[in-house]
Amino acid sequence: MAPLCKSDNWTGCSEVIFMRAKMIAATILAISAWLALAAPSAWADDSLKHVIDQKTLTVGVALNPPWILKKADGKFAGYDVDLTNALASDLGVDLKLVEVPWNDLKTRLLKGDFDMIAAGYASTPERARDVVFSDKTGTADIRMVATIASLGKKPGKALRAPGYKIAVLSNSTDEAAAKEAFPKATFLSFDNTADVFAAIIGGEAQAMVATSPTPQMAARLYDAKLTMVGGPLLRTPEAFALRPDDVRLIQYVNNWIGARTADGTIGSVRRYWFDSFKWMSRFDTGKPEPAKQ
Repeated sequence: MAPLCKSDNWTGCSEVIFMRAKMIAATILAISAWLALAAPSAWADDSLKHVIDQKTLTVGVALNPPWILKKADGKFAGYDVDLTNALASDLGVDLKLVEVPWNDLKTRLLKGDFDMIAAGYASTPERARDVVFSDKTGTADIRMVATIASLGKKPGKALRAPGYKIAVLSNSTDEAAAKEAFPKATFLSFDNTADVFAAIIGGEAQAMVATSPTPQMAARLYDAKLTMVGGPLLRTPEAFALRPDDVRLIQYVNNWIGARTADGTIGSVRRYWFDSFKWMSRFDTGKPEPAKQ
């Protein structure tokens, strides 16, 4: 290592060493200040305080039974509605649900129109590039239901035939899984699950791929016309989606999920909405309106 000072004069050397030390210290302070400004600070984040001060938790939703449904009176119901109601109650704030088209959920969240997304939103690596997902609130299978007539006597051959029409939710994990499983099919993409449902019931599509229990619901409601096909195409974790910088709100939501999983609240809500279809008697389950692509 090179000597700090080549001079034989101790006074001169000490001055050189002192000046170099000051320069190094100044450099370290400058770097530290820059890092403090550049790095996000959890302590400076006010996302949780904002929700509490506003006395409202605003959640973006899109119709997606049984996670998000709309009753005849216009009020929302569903698995994610029950969960976010409980979350807001524990926070001591009101819950405000903002309905937007499925494809607009991520854009509107990042724009700041709501605090989080709750709509049976699958946690995927692709979406995680832009948003932060909470701990999972459940796991769901993506499955297919098809018209009995379209399958004929050789279902496997029918499904592999070019042009077989499959309805899916646009830009969803359902769509991605369906395209991978049935590369020769023709896909009809819709902005909400209700229109996907309507496409197969109305004869526009021969099958639909959706996240369970939607396919099972369709097969049960129209058992003379529809049948389940095969096993799961993909299994996905469900979670709430939040903005990456909202550190404190993310921490609270994850803590809440952990606590309400441990005490059985989330499990109880999930059993009601997913293990049976008793809740369907509360809603209009008649023939859906024609689909809108």
